Amino acid sequence: MQSIETSQVKLSPSVHVPLSAERVDALKEVANIGAGHAATALSLMTGARIMIDVPTINVAPLDELIPGIADEGSQVVSVLMDMHGSLKGHTLLALPLATGRRLADLMLRRERRAGSATLDILEESALKEAGNILGGAYMTALSEFLGMTLLPSPPRLSIGTTEMVMEEHRREASSAAAACCVETEFNFEEIGEKFRGFFLLLPDAVSFDLIFAAVRVK
Repeated sequence: MQSIETSQVKLSPSVHVPLSAERVDALKEVANIGAGHAATALSLMTGARIMIDVPTINVAPLDELIPGIADEGSQVVSVLMDMHGSLKGHTLLALPLATGRRLADLMLRRERRAGSATLDILEESALKEAGNILGGAYMTALSEFLGMTLLPSPPRLSIGTTEMVMEEHRREASSAAAACCVETEFNFEEIGEKFRGFFLLLPDAVSFDLIFAAVRVK
């Protein structure tokens, strides 16, 4: 179900964790595997064929990635999960509110609904499950790639302006060494619609090093 183009990886010059070409390749491979898992799971849930493209991976401190996720003052919805087990950290799905609402409609298999500034209970539940599917897919990819055991927490949903939501996540993920931000394009082929969102992996400093040590990458 997955469609992966050659990923373009952009690295911020202020990243304090050294990222060799080998480390970049390892992150790209995990992202591609995770996208495949996520596409399959979302396709089963929605009953529609979904392709997931990963055109860009950015690695930088979370503060530097936020402006690329949504315009200042715009409404976003996010789903955060804690990562437990062999690695510690968080996963984060961030979507513009309109995109989140449309994705929820498709997951609920209902017609497009008029937008509003809030989500109803069914929409919140659907988006938590989307975050759970994506976070679980990437944790499964990491588990398989690294030979480690990773367990997700229940998903937590936030909605508000970009600044408000990301400030909340900055506090929760304060131990993250850097964020690996996977720009994600969901392509619902049967209805001819595409949606753009962002999936972030936020390992703490120890876990960031463990990821590369496990695959013998310097």
